[in-house]
Amino acid sequence: MSFIDEFEANLESLPHILQKKYALLRDLDKSLQEIQRQNEQRCEQEIEDIRKGVRAGNITPNTSLIRFSDDALDEQKHSIRIADEKVALAIQAYDLVDTHIQQLDRYLKKSDEELRRGTILSYYIFFVFV
Repeated sequence: MSFIDEFEANLESLPHILQKKYALLRDLDKSLQEIQRQNEQRCEQEIEDIRKGVRAGNITPNTSLIRFSDDALDEQKHSIRIADEKVALAIQAYDLVDTHIQQLDRYLKKSDEELRRGTILSYYIFFVFV
């Protein structure tokens, strides 16, 4: 199989692979947005509960004791994991395209070298036999 045949075979699968990766990125993005929305609501509610507690005198306004719930913190950690996964997928997509671009560059360089050799050879044949 020639280099160009191999390159074309690999290139044919590229759109499908990228489409799958980008669909997964969109799904992760939707999930991330939902978790962030839920976390924002949870944190706003917890802040409001703390304010009510301070006003009622049930909670002292000592900032070292006031913190978000474990659920809120877990949601934030989950958001970070999803964001990290999105970054990893984006890097994979970039690397995949970059690999194809490098293959194309090598093919073009090789073709250019062969074309130059062929041109030099044809000049040589022309001058030898003329």
